[in-house]
Amino acid sequence: MALAARWIRLQPTGLREMRAACGGFARAQAPASAPAVLWARIEDDRHAFSVVAPLKHLPGRSTRWRSWALAPLVATYRQCGLSAYYDADRICLSGRPITGVTASAVGDCAVVVADFAPWGVQFMDFLRQRMEAQYGWQFDTAWPSDAERLAVAGALAGEAENAG
Repeated sequence: MALAARWIRLQPTGLREMRAACGGFARAQAPASAPAVLWARIEDDRHAFSVVAPLKHLPGRSTRWRSWALAPLVATYRQCGLSAYYDADRICLSGRPITGVTASAVGDCAVVVADFAPWGVQFMDFLRQRMEAQYGWQFDTAWPSDAERLAVAGALAGEAENAG
């Protein structure tokens, strides 16, 4: 049986803001919270996604979190006909890196954030399907709760202060 998970679209203005928002979201989670994938369209027609999940849902070693999170993205690129591969904590096409990825523990959760260039109009649907298959999750499209929205807003405010 698939594990219930959340698919949430955010509206950050850039990758730094996406990372801050996902960190704030993670701080609002409990150890028993459902895993979530947060995604957004960010600057320069790039997208970002973040897996925010209680630690029990990720590989035991934090050094494996990046490759674990990027595996569905590699599969999605391949489904779209591109020869993508995982190399040194990033995805490459024709020897050129096309993603950046960070991973950290925040509160009771792991937060893995990756930016990427989508390929085609169905790319995000394919990515969602690949994540469900890879992780054994069943996504429900969701919105952040009030507490999560406040945590995200606080993290974004803190990021704005640090950037300014």
